[in-house]
Amino acid sequence: MRSVYVLIVGSALLLISQARPPTPEEVKEQQMNEFVNDYDTLPAISLIPESWKESLKKEKMRYLEMLQQQSLK
Repeated sequence: MRSVYVLIVGSALLLISQARPPTPEEVKEQQMNEFVNDYDTLPAISLIPESWKESLKKEKMRYLEMLQQQSLK
């Protein structure tokens, strides 16, 4: 966490900043925030197992067939 001090001397505005190392709790909180921010990004395709890809393709085909049958009625 950073401390910021503002000093007004005459007509000049001085900004003094002091930094300290983050506490373990702050580090953990920052890591969680970064994880949450990355939640909506897709993983690399190469990391998805082939069995999952095949299963998703089958489900997609079943869904499309169902939609076609619904539109024919």
